[in-house]
Amino acid sequence: MSLGKRVLGSTKRKLGIGHHYGSLELTAETIDALYEATPPQHAVSIQPNKDGGGITNAIDLLTAVHTAGSSGLPLIGSSPSPTHAFEMRNINGRIGFQYVMGTERARKQIERQLETFYPDAHVTVSEHPHPGLLPLDEGKYAAGAVLRLRKRENGKHLYPIRHMDIEGFENDPYGSITAEMIGERESDTVSDIAVQTVFEPAPVDWWKGGLFGTSIDDVADELKSPTKEFGLVDALKYEAFPDDNTLEGEQREASEKDRKASKIVREQRGEKGFWLNLRVLAVSDDPKAAIDRVEETAQMFDGYYESATEQGFEIVPQWGVGLTKTLRRAFGRNRVDRKMIMGVRAAAGLMHIPNESINTQDVDWSLTSHAGDVPADATRFSDWHNAAIVNWEPEQRSHQCDENWQYAVPRTWEDSHLDGTETELEVDTPEHKQSEATP
Repeated sequence: MSLGKRVLGSTKRKLGIGHHYGSLELTAETIDALYEATPPQHAVSIQPNKDGGGITNAIDLLTAVHTAGSSGLPLIGSSPSPTHAFEMRNINGRIGFQYVMGTERARKQIERQLETFYPDAHVTVSEHPHPGLLPLDEGKYAAGAVLRLRKRENGKHLYPIRHMDIEGFENDPYGSITAEMIGERESDTVSDIAVQTVFEPAPVDWWKGGLFGTSIDDVADELKSPTKEFGLVDALKYEAFPDDNTLEGEQREASEKDRKASKIVREQRGEKGFWLNLRVLAVSDDPKAAIDRVEETAQMFDGYYESATEQGFEIVPQWGVGLTKTLRRAFGRNRVDRKMIMGVRAAAGLMHIPNESINTQDVDWSLTSHAGDVPADATRFSDWHNAAIVNWEPEQRSHQCDENWQYAVPRTWEDSHLDGTETELEVDTPEHKQSEATP
């Protein structure tokens, strides 16, 4: 793309003129580059169960797997935080969920914790050494968008989005998001789409703001002591009558909304936090279909808008070189936005395993529960069966051997004799033996 076209496209996007999304035709070279960018990690896939899970469980899950690196400036010998990804994907009309953890240790940890906090879900680890994101084929088209916080400057990136403890959710936001990921069922064009949340554990004292940042307490105090905002009219008055007017902030009385927002911000104090990046990507035979799926899915993130702080997400469509970079970062599970940081309660709304609170039929639900009430000291099948002695040949099956029964449970039935004559059904139990001994 020429410099003139990039400048024109950027100008149109800023002015809101024309279609600001772009698409990228996939070539063999592009596909190879994206696959090479994938990290050498095994993906952890989750089949949710309608009877368990949800956002509340994700709060405990993310708290358990929060392993932060060093706080403050990087030091020699300090360990950086690993970067992970949670991905909600619609592949071939089925919506699935997967975690791609940054280290082998983190992968094993989230396997264990998923079994703890989502016991009814079915958890599997991919055998492929590189995690898939979207299927790529030559001649198809990719589109994408990045989600960033609406309020990002002057410490306002610490304003939380809507979550379970702030206004709550009447319905899981995943319901509307997954519905748009599927799109129109009557369409002849199949589009694969992924919603990716890259997350990195922040230091335990992230809410203090670091060496040069703004702390949560500072932001909360400013909300309780707001200043008047000046506009164009105030600037003109100052230019005309500088002695009678000022552009310095004048403190005003805090409204009920200001006080509520201050409380909401301060309640994040002490929570574990995560740096986040959000991306929406699609691949389709039709470039317009790919763009439509991305645009309509990204719009559903309005469900996270928090009215007191007026915090929410802003959609940043990708096109040209920016789209190529976004795709490469997505496949590489890289994080680049340093302005999005959230407490664990807000992050759980973006990264959780759903339950029956969403009605999307195309979710790849687990139809059986994998939780059980089997005691820890219960006899295992491996304790019953001696594979070196017992096999499945009719002549050697253990239930035909009167004296070599190879199971820890009593024999309760017998086969017919090999000569074809029937034998009387025996119950080889202590009670049966006692009855035989009684005259």
